[in-house]
Amino acid sequence: MKIKKVTITDIAEVMGLSPVSVSRALSDQSGISDELKQKIVQKAAEMGYVKPKKRKSPRILVLHQKPYREDNSNFSHMMQGIEQALQKEDADYSIEFLDKETQNRMILPYRLSKGFVFDGVILIGRFNLDYAALINERIRNLIFLTGYSPAYDYDSVWFSFINTGYKQCKYLIDRGHTRIGFIGDRKAYRNKVKESGIASAFEENGLPVDETLFFDTDEDGSAKLRKLIEGKQLPTAFICDHDFTAIELIRTLQQHDMKVPDDVSILGSGNTEVSALSLPPLTTMDLNIGYSCRVVVSTLLKRIVEPDKPAENIAILSTLVERESVRRRI
Repeated sequence: MKIKKVTITDIAEVMGLSPVSVSRALSDQSGISDELKQKIVQKAAEMGYVKPKKRKSPRILVLHQKPYREDNSNFSHMMQGIEQALQKEDADYSIEFLDKETQNRMILPYRLSKGFVFDGVILIGRFNLDYAALINERIRNLIFLTGYSPAYDYDSVWFSFINTGYKQCKYLIDRGHTRIGFIGDRKAYRNKVKESGIASAFEENGLPVDETLFFDTDEDGSAKLRKLIEGKQLPTAFICDHDFTAIELIRTLQQHDMKVPDDVSILGSGNTEVSALSLPPLTTMDLNIGYSCRVVVSTLLKRIVEPDKPAENIAILSTLVERESVRRRI
């Protein structure tokens, strides 16, 4: 038979006192007389009260590859979100920046090189496998944020860009757009999978994918875009890999006397602060960064408790934020 634990409330009810008074006495705090404090401590012992042990704060190391500066990018929000989630869990944590050279030379983070011991580590970004393995040799419990790769055999929380691409394209198709272009860094992994999502939406709706309307953000892509603008062969809508790409595209179109969304609709990604301040305000995708950060920390803490559990690959879906840069064509 399970014996019920005696609580502070139980002691307070027996003695006719408030739980606050009992708590102060058992914690040896001020605000209560020594005589009453002694009586409460004695009664607690008689009733079999056991003071709960204070949970040991987890020690977490946060490593990131991008310089941390205060700006309106999602990286700043990500770092702030991780800190808030760690603070909520009462974690002791350290944050350290590692450039590519440090990783390539397989140099340990400063605190690890000085003998600091951590229960877990959060890697923000796509660290190479060899360096991740080096860290994992010293910190058993490891999780990636946004650094998903099919080669990783670690816990990871990342943004499902294939789902984002599908949602963006489907949103435009539902509003009568059939000639839809894409602008972004097409070499980046996130955009490769985003284009897969876009292609899925086209296929599902019986529409062809026109690769001539997909542009890279390099000089060659810019030249192709200008050629379409000058030849008046632009698509009716563009999906952009990021809000900043979308805002730059709006600026370029305006320089050619084209209006957004009257002439061309634009859809961004990231829901950065500038997206609401652009002219027109930008329809975009919110990555749900705050929630993602909480998932990272909770998943890492679960890993610390159960270090031999299977690795988890958690994809966070984006949420559409409708503003004024997309118009309906039907």
